[in-house]
Amino acid sequence: MNVNTKVLALVAALAAGSASAQTTSPLERTSATNAGTVITNVATATYDVPNNDGTAVSTTTTSNTVSTTVAEKMGFDITYTNGADADATDTAATAISSYQKPNVVPGSTVVFPYVAVNNGNASQSIALESATTSGVSNVVFFAANPDGNSDGLLSSTELTTAKGITGNVLTSVTVAPSGDDPATTAVETNSGMVTFYMAYDVTGNASAVVGATPIGRGKVWADTSNGGTAPGENVTVTEQKDPGSPAYDDLWYQYSSATIIAPNLTNNPQPVTTEVTPPTGTATSGYTSGTTLITVSGDQQVAYPKSDGISDTANDSVTFTNTLTNGSGTSDTVALTVEANTTTFVSGGVTYTVTQTVTSTGTAGQYTVVQTVKDPSGATVNITEVTATISTPSLLVGANSSANYTVTVSYPDQDMANPYPILLKIGADSGNDVDTTPNDFTFDTILAPAMMFGDTSGSSSDLAVATGTADTVNKLGTAGNAVTFPMDLVNPGEYADTYTLSGYTVIALTDGTKQVLAINYSGVGVTQTGTVSVTDSVSGLSAIIPVYTTGAVSANSEFGVTASVALPINVTSTAGTNYVLSQTAKAQYSGITLTDTNDSITVAAAGSLALAKFTQGTATPNEPINGITAPRAIPLPTPATRLV
Repeated sequence: MNVNTKVLALVAALAAGSASAQTTSPLERTSATNAGTVITNVATATYDVPNNDGTAVSTTTTSNTVSTTVAEKMGFDITYTNGADADATDTAATAISSYQKPNVVPGSTVVFPYVAVNNGNASQSIALESATTSGVSNVVFFAANPDGNSDGLLSSTELTTAKGITGNVLTSVTVAPSGDDPATTAVETNSGMVTFYMAYDVTGNASAVVGATPIGRGKVWADTSNGGTAPGENVTVTEQKDPGSPAYDDLWYQYSSATIIAPNLTNNPQPVTTEVTPPTGTATSGYTSGTTLITVSGDQQVAYPKSDGISDTANDSVTFTNTLTNGSGTSDTVALTVEANTTTFVSGGVTYTVTQTVTSTGTAGQYTVVQTVKDPSGATVNITEVTATISTPSLLVGANSSANYTVTVSYPDQDMANPYPILLKIGADSGNDVDTTPNDFTFDTILAPAMMFGDTSGSSSDLAVATGTADTVNKLGTAGNAVTFPMDLVNPGEYADTYTLSGYTVIALTDGTKQVLAINYSGVGVTQTGTVSVTDSVSGLSAIIPVYTTGAVSANSEFGVTASVALPINVTSTAGTNYVLSQTAKAQYSGITLTDTNDSITVAAAGSLALAKFTQGTATPNEPINGITAPRAIPLPTPATRLV
């Protein structure tokens, strides 16, 4: 209430004296003598009676006893424990600072202490009601403090316990006047105040301010001095939001408030201080997960997995580490989920559209993600199904703290396929809000490797992987001349790579011996970078042959090279058994290794007719071979922007 004096004057002023006021409460308790107090007065007169001898005798005369009983003059207030309520405290937003509780989780129960003040001179029962904002429910008043740990919040256990105590739940509070209450036989030193506790449930959107105020209904003295009528009476009044005239009704609301927490989550890749170098790229921030290099940039992680060998066709996997940061002042239990990602990516200058469906597998934190890729025409070019497993589906993060979790993605083996980027979206939903929409996302991307190697066919899409099913090419060769084979290195994978090439064939010589003959490779940017020792499994012969390295071959493109075998002058004819070429191509980063072992050379006997049939490439002008004109195929590499 406001600072009105509510001075309760003594009912009667007696000739011989008056009772003094009792003012003991700092919370506006200004009362006169308590009602029911009996005040007695006796008048005494002292006078001199003269004697005959001129002296005087002092004589005292006592009057009859006059008794007066003090009448009731009531007054009350419901206020903060420091008595600071005022006309401005009638909304949740204007509650005094000590009655504003920040960072409250929706669904919490808050509790605040209040004081019922007896501003009169007689005991009275003050009824307790409440007013609330939206977002507040289940207001309960308690006689004893239910908040066992004094955090201003009630757990479900604390609330249940408090409600179970007999007489603890209040609908009214009885307050005796300060000092001694004449209505009792005991001698008291009452404070004129009773503390009680108001609890209520809160909910609402982030940053919403909700609250409640207790409302007292009791009796106050009304006379002409404060808007009442003479000769005055005790009237029942209720505290109001905006009290006006009459003054005896001037009692104010005293709101408390709870500000709903605004979750502050950052779902990002783990912080890294190291540098990694992606294949054919430049150094950047990142880390290594197992054998997989992962780069980190902003909210994105990109994985560059290596091959596990073409013989291993089991699903591959990558594990990402993410960091969840809670920037709010309250701990947060965060739900982590895999969310359907609808996005685009550009490959070979073409923009592709990605849509996903996400379903739970039934195992906590594990999801099946079906990713569909469409080209600009709307045609579906790829469907990939992966399993994404979050290490913990629910993560408790302390106030202003961070915690890590991992996402493991299992996907079909891509070494021998035409992969597309796998684009995952991970959501983090605060437990401190009322919705189930993630508050922040992070993105995990997998760029899988793949490789093809074989003879040039004029179209990379016609190439078979060189595992014995590649195009079979036989060339006619002559002693002392080179035989060439146009070859294609195809990178249908999702990151650039460089490749090494090596090869040989075993030929027979005119002296009856055999020789390991190296294959030489040429092409734009192809250089010899070393040697390797080989042993032919059929002949048992060993040799040191050169190794050639290509430049970077971009993702979803192909690179043409020429394999050349220089036949010596003393090579013998094949006589029905062709010289088979054994070629090996290896991706330097991914480690995929492919071979082509079904190309061959036929060497005709001297003086015989050289005849060969060619089914690939485009014929060029004839060139003479041992005086005989024969067609020669040349490579026609066709760059591929996307292998479908």
